[in-house]
Amino acid sequence: MAAVKKLGQFSRLIAKKEFEETHISEDSTSDDGSKDELAVTSNSESEDVKYSAEKLINDISEEEKEALQRYEEKFGEARDGSRPGYNRKSFPWYVAHPKGEEASKESLEAAARAVVAQQQERKAKLREVDADGEQFQICQRCSLPLGECCYEGQDGAHVHAECMAQIMLQEVQDKEAKLVHEQTEKKLESRLEHCIGWRTSSVPKNEMIAKQLGCSPAPKGLCSLVYDEVAKTVRIAATHEPTASVNLEYLLLALKVRRHACREPLFSLDPVDPQNIEKTPQKKRYEPDWLSGTSVGDIMFQADYFLKELALGEYTMPVVGMLSVFDWSEVQDAVRTWAGREWFVVKKAEVRLAEDKTLIPYVKMGVEAREQVMGKNGLEDAPITGANHPLKRFAEAFTRNFDLIAERKSVVFHLRELAKASVMAKFLVDSKAHVESTWYDLAEELVKSATPDAHQEIPQLWNMRGNSRIQLKDGKLLDSETGMYSSCHAIYGGVEFGLDRFELAQRHALPGAALQQQGLQSMSLGPTGRPMFMPQRFQLSQRGEMPQGVDLNLDKFGLSSIERFNGCLPPCSAAFDSPESRVILGRAFLRSLQHASWNMEDDKKKVLNGVFNPALCDRTEEGDMFTPPDPNMQYVTKLESLVKEEEALLEKRKLIFFDTSFVVGSAGPYFPRSWTSRHLIEGLTVERSLVKLQVDASFQKSLAEDILPAAAPEFSKVTEDGVTFRIYSIGSLEIRTTQAASGSEEVGAVFSRRAQTWKPAAGKNRREALETEKLVKAKFYVETVEASSEIASSLDKCHYFVVLETDKGNIILTEKLADGSTTWVVNPENIEDRNSLAKLLGTVEGKDEGATVEKLKISQISFNKASGKASSCEKKRYARAVLRLLMDKTISGRKYPGRAYPYPGDAAKSTRFARKRHTESPKPTEGGDELQTFETPDA
Repeated sequence: MAAVKKLGQFSRLIAKKEFEETHISEDSTSDDGSKDELAVTSNSESEDVKYSAEKLINDISEEEKEALQRYEEKFGEARDGSRPGYNRKSFPWYVAHPKGEEASKESLEAAARAVVAQQQERKAKLREVDADGEQFQICQRCSLPLGECCYEGQDGAHVHAECMAQIMLQEVQDKEAKLVHEQTEKKLESRLEHCIGWRTSSVPKNEMIAKQLGCSPAPKGLCSLVYDEVAKTVRIAATHEPTASVNLEYLLLALKVRRHACREPLFSLDPVDPQNIEKTPQKKRYEPDWLSGTSVGDIMFQADYFLKELALGEYTMPVVGMLSVFDWSEVQDAVRTWAGREWFVVKKAEVRLAEDKTLIPYVKMGVEAREQVMGKNGLEDAPITGANHPLKRFAEAFTRNFDLIAERKSVVFHLRELAKASVMAKFLVDSKAHVESTWYDLAEELVKSATPDAHQEIPQLWNMRGNSRIQLKDGKLLDSETGMYSSCHAIYGGVEFGLDRFELAQRHALPGAALQQQGLQSMSLGPTGRPMFMPQRFQLSQRGEMPQGVDLNLDKFGLSSIERFNGCLPPCSAAFDSPESRVILGRAFLRSLQHASWNMEDDKKKVLNGVFNPALCDRTEEGDMFTPPDPNMQYVTKLESLVKEEEALLEKRKLIFFDTSFVVGSAGPYFPRSWTSRHLIEGLTVERSLVKLQVDASFQKSLAEDILPAAAPEFSKVTEDGVTFRIYSIGSLEIRTTQAASGSEEVGAVFSRRAQTWKPAAGKNRREALETEKLVKAKFYVETVEASSEIASSLDKCHYFVVLETDKGNIILTEKLADGSTTWVVNPENIEDRNSLAKLLGTVEGKDEGATVEKLKISQISFNKASGKASSCEKKRYARAVLRLLMDKTISGRKYPGRAYPYPGDAAKSTRFARKRHTESPKPTEGGDELQTFETPDA
């Protein structure tokens, strides 16, 4: 099935701007009615470089088919002579999914039909009367009776404190979503204004450069270099070997940098004012500075900025399960502000030689990170960056997945191509290979024709995420901090290849005798002094110390100029009149990827489909400039291992999602961090009254095809790899499904939603209460229980219980059960969870010195009459009888006698409330003072 690529917000905005500019240019005509010549030229050039997978031609030539077939045959083969061993990570262990409770198809269909009349009815009633003739004011959110304290919503409806907390929480989340949307739009406009964002049309084409260098006919596809070891000359050749390919424009500019500056290209983003890192813009720094405006300067800037934005959580992670720096910071310490720098580096570099003397540049890249502290001269590197620092964790994850990210993200892939070109340039200069002067002349022309960068300063990188906390205790909102907080994480650094560490033109390091002869005795590798914020380069210095902290140990690099593959890697180059020169391998590869027409084994197809997942990959937009991945076994095995880890994580996510333990807003560490809410209600337990059901395939098919398409999910989230997780509520059923980006929706689990049930049981540290202990406090609770659908009044679904506290600190729970019997439990388990799910009607302070545990036992026994079925009113009468032990008066709901506090976020209503009542809304109290005693005459 053809995969459809979804464009991101920035890509859509770019497309919109291009559309508008195109139409403006079409409307602008000269006096004689002809279109502006410049506009026509610009449009034609744009059409030449623009290429997308959706426009791939369906018919390909026989030569393209043959080239693709040869690529497929060598994909995954050990062509370099290596013999990789068994990779256990490629075969995740099987995890069995637990089975649920058996349910017939008829019962499932009845549950799906049992809906919503009750919800519609409960919204219409403000008061209800129970079987005893007692009138209760009803909460407009949960339809349970209101108690001694409630809150007035913005619509005037009275609700419990717990319900008000949920309303406030939803409003805070909505406000944050609106703010995030506004900030995103602002950032997108800023990106457009400052030309930030990599575009695949910026990739330099080899054909044009090869033609200017005298190649005839110029190769249309990949190019390589062939080395003559005797004459020490190089020539350009066509190739279909991705590892041997090199971008000619990158190579020419890298040669110019190496020849004149004796280094590799370097880029860094530095703060203009280091003393004000939160607001200062960032300045682009190129070394040499003439790289500004060239293709090399552009790829370094765009890659570096992409890295910083990715670190700050601006994009979806390119690897499933990978966390941003912002995510790591929230997990560890959300309120700490820190500064740091991170940059791309080359960790390994080699130049290899194939059988036909084709040069093969090999690089291994990664990301380095350092925390920074404010010193006398501004920001300086901290002595040690901790292993668990957010920057360090992100850099390690990026480095580990670098090759997979490079295959998915065009900007990172072409940064790696630039690194390959820089390695090749250093080899040619250090080995004193003869390079034609036309190469350097063309490099000069490229620099002169480059358009100067119009935006040397760009806005500071930043991000903001909200955090709120609402505290509940004893039926009151004790504290509500619903404001937003922002944390500025400044990240600096850039791109540094640092190839001086790699002696590409020598087999071994110079022996000690040679060093003495050259006057370099006692010299060792150490860090040189560099301007702050710039990645340090390691060169020969007079210091006799090795790099400290987390820097690389350079002694482990034993690099050579040429690593020959005689007898291992077959010939890689071809003549200009060969099929390799005429055929664009990337075009044929993308067509097979789009139409899933691979002619290879299923496991290899799975690897390619996983690597180029449309939800994670943008390289498919490169068109003719696309370079397929290295088909060698070592590289393919590494990609396969990383893809297998993503698949295992997806299965783990499904296992958790299809279980009752999954909670919306608290998904856990296996899901994207955004699925875990940063807005919390402290003191409120999440209700989990779900029972998993076993459903047959026919009912699942009926749900997927007939019921779910017409239903709206109450939960819908998408993971990094484009898999959508949904939760539907249909009647008393909760249905959870998943859907891949290019697949159909699949039912994974069906639950029956039932009222929460509690089995009174003593805790592990059970203590018996003495009969002489005095009862000092009682709390009167109401909760919803499961009832038949024929019951019209919500009061008939109420269950009442009382929690008492003795002077010795013991907690006693007593209630009348559904069968008419009464029970009591001393220090019950899960009592806090049950209390948080119930609604507090009132609190009674003990005033009668004779209220003891002994009297409670007598009252409990006298009401213990198992009648087979107890009504809600009978449960209420028993609870009130227990309350009478502590005082002569009890709580009545005939007329709501409590106190309706105004909406917590409405300052005007709070002021009027305070003047009228001569009191204020509940506020945090030091030491957790209890609520006021509430007394009314008995009904």
